[in-house]
Amino acid sequence: MQPVASPVQQDDHSQSVFLDPDVSDLQSGPRLRGAILEYSGRAISGWIVDAQSPAAPVSIALFVASHCVEEGRTGRPAPASIGKQSAIGRPGFRINLSTRGVRRRLARALRNALVEPKHAQIYLRVSLNDGEYYEIPLFENFAPSEVVVALGFSTEDYDDLLFPNNDGRVVTGLAEGTSKEVRYICFYLPQFHSFEENDRWWGPGFTEWTNVARMRAQFPTHESPWLPADLGFYDVRLPETRRQQGDLARKYGIDGFCYYVYWFQGRRLLEKPLQLMLEDGEPNLPFCICWANENWSRRWDGSDAELLLGQNHSLDDDVRFIDDMADLLLDERYITVDGRKIIVIYRPSLLPDKQHLFEIWRKRARELGIGELLICNAMTFGEFDPRDVNCDAAIEFPPHTVSTREVPPTDVDAPATFAGKVYDYVDAMRSSLGKSYDFPFFPAVMPRWDNTPRKGARGHVFTRSSPEAFEVWLRDATLRAKGNSFTESLVFINSWNEWAEGAHLEPDSRYGRAFLDVVRRVASAEPISVQIRNTPDLLDCLSRQELEWAVKESSAHVEVLANLHRSGLGQSGVQRVRSGVPVEAEGASDGPVGSLLVIENINSQTSERVIADPRYEIVVRGWICAGTAFEASRQRTGFLVLSSLAAENAANSGYCLIVDWHERVDVKEYMKAESKDSYFGFQVSFSIRDLADGEYQLAVLEVGDGVSLLVRSRHSIIVRR
Repeated sequence: MQPVASPVQQDDHSQSVFLDPDVSDLQSGPRLRGAILEYSGRAISGWIVDAQSPAAPVSIALFVASHCVEEGRTGRPAPASIGKQSAIGRPGFRINLSTRGVRRRLARALRNALVEPKHAQIYLRVSLNDGEYYEIPLFENFAPSEVVVALGFSTEDYDDLLFPNNDGRVVTGLAEGTSKEVRYICFYLPQFHSFEENDRWWGPGFTEWTNVARMRAQFPTHESPWLPADLGFYDVRLPETRRQQGDLARKYGIDGFCYYVYWFQGRRLLEKPLQLMLEDGEPNLPFCICWANENWSRRWDGSDAELLLGQNHSLDDDVRFIDDMADLLLDERYITVDGRKIIVIYRPSLLPDKQHLFEIWRKRARELGIGELLICNAMTFGEFDPRDVNCDAAIEFPPHTVSTREVPPTDVDAPATFAGKVYDYVDAMRSSLGKSYDFPFFPAVMPRWDNTPRKGARGHVFTRSSPEAFEVWLRDATLRAKGNSFTESLVFINSWNEWAEGAHLEPDSRYGRAFLDVVRRVASAEPISVQIRNTPDLLDCLSRQELEWAVKESSAHVEVLANLHRSGLGQSGVQRVRSGVPVEAEGASDGPVGSLLVIENINSQTSERVIADPRYEIVVRGWICAGTAFEASRQRTGFLVLSSLAAENAANSGYCLIVDWHERVDVKEYMKAESKDSYFGFQVSFSIRDLADGEYQLAVLEVGDGVSLLVRSRHSIIVRR
């Protein structure tokens, strides 16, 4: 990409050198508009907006050559009114270079980049929501002495940061791997519409949502229930739903769906989504099929117990499968690997005379114009080796392909009524890292697993799953896929929408799009996520390649990564919300003229209502203008106040102290404010474990010099256990 501009020099106080100050028409002019207002060894700050989508935040990352040192996001633009002035507020960005962790990463990146100074460059990468990105150069072809001084290092400081253990060792990064393309394919469950058989077996209107809606937590730390977020309780018969699924999948790096096909001796169930996809083209996404060729039982496990519809396999019946699937296999979107149409069979061992059957299938596929087939077995129920079932390749199918520690029910305080099993996701993920086989295979991963929506107290639950652990697993699977025997390769994900097994990538009420964001980062080869890279328990100066090497070599690192988000409450700097309201709130001026509170994000989410799990840390970032009550030079104390919106819970409000205040020069510059005006940013981390369930509006109480005022925002946190 071409750089959008040269950086603003420190002694240049103009609002911008590459932005028309008139932002009344954001749809015209350059795609990227903004200003870098501070550029030093202490911080890089400013504001940037996408002219084509001014309401959307953008991602900012500081790179040294190919090494990402720090990431951040701009806040969401919002209308702002300060006295008589009215404008589109631009909450900015600030990359803090003063913390020891960032400086250690920066030092390590500089050391790696200076090996080839001809190609060395320090730049900001600005990534927009549609995948477009721009790079703003800060230094190009720099000399070591220049960059050390420019970024505020002393020689001693630089050496100390580069070798924090002072033992002279330098971790060597991995060589760049093969450039083989990897595609990410999600298994897709079509059981999100009602049909005659399910109505008869389970009751009128039954779909998979029926199971999801009645789920309940089985033990105190059980992350249940979860509900659909962005797509809602959808019906896959609607073209709008399938179009939204395809758009969402493409946006986050998913290359195709693998649809389950339910075919019983020529009788098809749940065929409507595939039939409609051929008719109206939605979702317009590559696809393949997986024949779920086992019994349909009331126990959801393919067993003979409580049988609803049996699979009575015979060679005479099964040969018809290819003819019945021909309309799908002939579609131009059907997924091929090395020129062969891929068909997945869930349990090929159940098929009689497999060798003869597959020979007939291959011959018939050529006759129909389908071409060559790549017949794959899902690695389920211990049937792993494709050579044992006359298949061409195998596809991992977690949780079948993982080994993991079973967690005693007493460790999770499960009641005596819980008859299921609890497993360790981190241990399961670790068992898959670097795994190889002596036969052709495609790796697979799962974001989570929990089938209690279907089985209730008899369900199986994998605890300690997280986007961070999933990212480690998916990055490793990508490396494994690049090393297989095919010129093209696939990584399968179980799954896109297995909501009743907790194995879904679609956004939900607990994690939003966090798991989708992982796929996007890995698919686009972005550096490892900021949450993982910022953990103090790792050598936080590792580059992406070094971190991946460390993950593969050290299970202890994997343990740290997967527990990062979950251990937040044990780290310093996290407050516990105190009940009630501060005594200083009495008599405070409520919403004085000219005041404004902008919440940029809550746990990195920019929506006005954010659902929060009280077991984990909450991080709120934003900025405030107190109007004329406070000048920039005045001392102030601030509290973040959480006021219950329910009248019956009014007494359950809480508050915590704001410690991290910093002047927002970028906002002040944009507002063309006077020097005495106060625009202060803040960040506060806290625990809400003592707050009752409900919705709480956010406000900031500023106190100082005999003045106290309360400024409210439109943002709220929904506490949900």
